Amino acid sequence: LSGKYLPGQPLPERSRATDDKGGAKMIQRWMRDDVLAGVQQLKPIAEEAGLSMPQLAVAWVLQNPNVASAIIGASRPEQIADSTAAAGVKLEPEVLKKIDDAIGSLAERDPAQTKSPATREG
Repeated sequence: LSGKYLPGQPLPERSRATDDKGGAKMIQRWMRDDVLAGVQQLKPIAEEAGLSMPQLAVAWVLQNPNVASAIIGASRPEQIADSTAAAGVKLEPEVLKKIDDAIGSLAERDPAQTKSPATREG
């Protein structure tokens, strides 16, 4: 959710999405243009809130009643510091609405519809 993957563009070299040993298979299902376009719509929302994209994502996850915890995918110490800075961020209702409008049906909101990796398709 950092916004570095762009719809219609090649995946950045040496990124998690291209690393066969570091997660490419795990995130492959999210590398669709509709998902990447939705993530790009979050950039101005993050900027307006004074947050980085990872901070916006962590804050949103921590305020989601269907989520028990936030797991960050940091590979460098500065990414950990950036993401953990969102732990105390409270997103206002209008910001949450903007996020919902931006991602639309890309986020599953019904916990009954979530599946374990073992039963997930694709």
